[in-house]
Amino acid sequence: MSKLNYNNKKLYMLLMIVLAVICFLRYYTGDTDSYNTTILALNYTIGFTSRGLIGTVFLGLDKITPFSIMNATGARMFLLGSTVVFFIIVFLFIAMIIKRCEEKHLAKIELLLMFLVIALATTFSDSGNFGRVDMYMIAISLVSVMLIVWQKCEWLIILLTAIAVMIHQGYVFMYYNIVLVLLLVKIISDKSKRIKYIIIFALSLIICSVLFLYLELFSHASNGAEIYDSVAALASSLASDGEFHKTLLAHELLGVDLSGVEHEFHMKNLAEIILLSVFLLPYIIMFFKVMVRTFKKVESGADKFMYLAVYAGSLTMLPDYLIKVDYGRWVMSTVAYYVVVFAVMYIWDERFKTVLVSYLDEVKQRYSFYPLLILYPVLFVPFLDVNIDSITAIIGHVANREILHWWTF
Repeated sequence: MSKLNYNNKKLYMLLMIVLAVICFLRYYTGDTDSYNTTILALNYTIGFTSRGLIGTVFLGLDKITPFSIMNATGARMFLLGSTVVFFIIVFLFIAMIIKRCEEKHLAKIELLLMFLVIALATTFSDSGNFGRVDMYMIAISLVSVMLIVWQKCEWLIILLTAIAVMIHQGYVFMYYNIVLVLLLVKIISDKSKRIKYIIIFALSLIICSVLFLYLELFSHASNGAEIYDSVAALASSLASDGEFHKTLLAHELLGVDLSGVEHEFHMKNLAEIILLSVFLLPYIIMFFKVMVRTFKKVESGADKFMYLAVYAGSLTMLPDYLIKVDYGRWVMSTVAYYVVVFAVMYIWDERFKTVLVSYLDEVKQRYSFYPLLILYPVLFVPFLDVNIDSITAIIGHVANREILHWWTF
């Protein structure tokens, strides 16, 4: 690696860190959403409950610190500290990709990673997602990816993915796809270590599936009604405004099915996802063109299956899109999947890199508005929670009020 190459990469990393700090400070208010503090009140003292691992860690820290952190200030500091660790992991991942990228292709991969940094820094500083459990799930998937790329301690992936499901069982739909798809790529492309990756893939999938079924279907506390008030009181003490997330505790402690009360939110989600799809249509078209060109270069059935997994891996999110209502989180998950998987494939797979680079060069030469294609997606961050983003939320609200009448709030 030349000295110029090394210095360029160091400068890029420095700029990305500065950019992340600026984006974070732009949206950080210091407020904590009731969902993200209420989840800290769930821990394994009430049983092996879903979403209870982070609260258990928080409780453990309270026991070893010389002062109590079981209050609103302690909760905010815990979430802030977790966010710092999260971004350290994000930048370790970015450094790994940049280190392995050829100088002549560096600009393209840098732009892709830059968008990821902007999306994550704005999304997880916004009050609705500050300290959200999604942050831990992304971090675990990134650590797993780094282990695969480094080819070190890959057996830890089995434990890491199980921990992610214990943090939130939604991991199996949201961010597990990154790990599974890249393991599948290694199974198909790395013949010398195929058996090893098959075993890791299979054991991780089996353990995560069992954990998911238990935590989703059987983990609700049998004495939920008895402990509800004490857990709610703890959750209130952790919130900056003294409010706890009633629907979260109703679901986790009492087993209340929330699907009936979320119908109107689904209609709002539908309007916003249609709007976002229209706004992002140029990128959707570009995605399918790259996919088609990739398949045209492939002959073997195994390779076709591998690329199909790479391009279609985000479809594990379909159950969330169809059943749940936090569309801002689902879109963030989809964006993270494609940026992370495409970045890794960019350094791993010569055929994928050739197709992607040649197509982007073609777009750059053909369209004078190419620079706008780079800047335009930034308009749609931060991604929110139930709302996808501010733009689609505002336009969707006006469309509903004047034309659609799909929801009443």
